[in-house]
Amino acid sequence: MDLKCKKLDCVYNDKFSCKAKGINVKHNLNCSTYEKNNNLTEEQKQNVSKTMFEIAPEYHAFRHNKDVKISCEAKNCLFNKCGDCCSNGITIQRGNQKAYCSTAIKDE
Repeated sequence: MDLKCKKLDCVYNDKFSCKAKGINVKHNLNCSTYEKNNNLTEEQKQNVSKTMFEIAPEYHAFRHNKDVKISCEAKNCLFNKCGDCCSNGITIQRGNQKAYCSTAIKDE
């Protein structure tokens, strides 16, 4: 499973790759595993939206995270199977103060 994270100030973010042992997506799609890192490096402080056309951000190579458990409380998500995410990968997006799963697809 490929775990991408665009929440640069998270303690589990390693060059846009999530290194958490488990992820919990709440019913409102917020990532409750997100934990703010108060000791950011200069690289983590980068504002990608401002610098993306000047300097490309450094991404970590694909990591196969087959042992990471992703629990999902989003009742209407296509990938939610009995509380577990069955997607091949997820992306945690940055919000105002929260981190949220942008991979969710509404199951009709």
